[in-house]
This record gives sequence, C-alpha cells and structure tokens, in this order.
Amino acid sequence: MSDENKTAETVEKVTTDSRGDRGVVGTATAGLTIRQRWHAEAHGGSLKQFARKLLKEGDPVAKEWFSNKLGGKNQKRSDGNIKAASEARMATRAAKQKKKGQ
Repeated sequence: MSDENKTAETVEKVTTDSRGDRGVVGTATAGLTIRQRWHAEAHGGSLKQFARKLLKEGDPVAKEWFSNKLGGKNQKRSDGNIKAASEARMATRAAKQKKKGQ
C-alpha cells in the first residue's frame, strides 16, 4: 500500500514541473546577457564600447563581464601543483641534457 502511494506522489511531482519548450533553462552568463542587450539596441557601436557605457551607468552585469574578461574566473594553481610542475620541468631539462651528453 505504501509503494502505491510513493509512485503516485512521484508521478504528480514529475508532471507538475513547469518546463518550457526547450527544457529547464539556467541563469544566463554575463557575456550572453551583454550580447543580447547589445543586439537589442541594434549594435550601437562595438560590444566593448556598449559594455563600457553600461559600466559607467553602474550595471553589475557589465562589471562582471569585464571581470571575467580580465580572468576573474580563471583557476589559480595551488602551492602543491606549482611545486609538482617545477619538479617535472627540472626533471625534463635534466633528461634532455643527459640525452645530449651521450
């Protein structure tokens, strides 16, 4: 009896999800938003000029867009990874020098 109730509840939950024609859509990125707004204004200058204008107006999307352009979301190497890359680089150099000597 409890199994029947569980299946009935899950069927109701699945059918009540509101989805558009293209499925569930996430939040737009700053770049996509800026480009869409730029296209809506019929390309009034370059994209970068448009974003600068928005930045002067205090638009948070333009601020995020410029931050992303400057590498705000780039991953930073950890200390361990920096050390491992350095050791691998030194080992490669040593191996190349050893080959040349033979």
